[in-house]
Amino acid sequence: MDSLETKLKDEKAVRALAAVCVDVWLEKPVGALLPVDVAVPVARAALTGWLEAPGAVTALARGVDLVVNELNGQRKTLKDVVARDVREAVRDVVGRPFSPDKKLVLTIIDRDPTRELVRQLLLDFVLEFGRRASAPVAGVAKGLGTFAKLAGDAVKSRTGTLGSLVGAVGSEVERQMEKRAVEFVDAALSGVFGQLADAVSDPRRATEAAELRVAMLDGVLELTLPQLARELANADVPGAAEVVRGGLTRWLASAASDEELKALAEFALRDVATRPAKDVLAELGLVEVVRERGAEALAKRLTEVVSSEAFAAWAAS
Repeated sequence: MDSLETKLKDEKAVRALAAVCVDVWLEKPVGALLPVDVAVPVARAALTGWLEAPGAVTALARGVDLVVNELNGQRKTLKDVVARDVREAVRDVVGRPFSPDKKLVLTIIDRDPTRELVRQLLLDFVLEFGRRASAPVAGVAKGLGTFAKLAGDAVKSRTGTLGSLVGAVGSEVERQMEKRAVEFVDAALSGVFGQLADAVSDPRRATEAAELRVAMLDGVLELTLPQLARELANADVPGAAEVVRGGLTRWLASAASDEELKALAEFALRDVATRPAKDVLAELGLVEVVRERGAEALAKRLTEVVSSEAFAAWAAS
């Protein structure tokens, strides 16, 4: 035991032991390292721990405040802080021609709240245009100058004020125009959403859609960090977290949550469960990184253990 204790307190020996451990683990199938019957209770325990922690939302709010304060302290745009190579890569991705299925697009955008918003916008625009177009009718007498005054005096003696007549005509025109506008907008809504879906999903317009996405990305990159800070503060992240916590709490308490967690774990492991971890990582170009960093991290933890009084007491016993 003295020999083992001496070896374990040697830094090189600890690193070598950590490397051996990592290599042994990487040879095991992914499903053996993280079996479903372990992943499910671990996931449940982690979620439950976060949900039951009284200071979780407070810590989140504190983190948001730190980010907001940091962003407010800088006058740069998002473009200034994102590496050029990363920006160009993202632009290339969003600029690739892509045409989703039209039915899918309509399913997403043609919802009651969206339809009502577009309907109101269209109606306001049509009514405003109609009011401007009908303004000459209401002002016809005024626009005729002296002749209008003479004609008005003549008409007054027989039919009352010309202004009342013109006002009545203008009101009727406006009433009819509003009625027609509502009918027109309601009839046009489906066409509007159809054209929106076509603009996004028509393969012939894929290049235009890509240019639109790139333009939107450029707009995002032009945002200043204080602007992002303001939006982050307005988003009420802690409040949203409370809503999420409530939903997750109800879900975890439901009878179906175990089966659903199991289904998620099985889906995640379906294609890799029987394959050695090193093969899966090699496909991702990560096997050497994991081996090196994993051994380094494990060696630090082992050093902490073997340097402790508890380990010395264990070794002595």
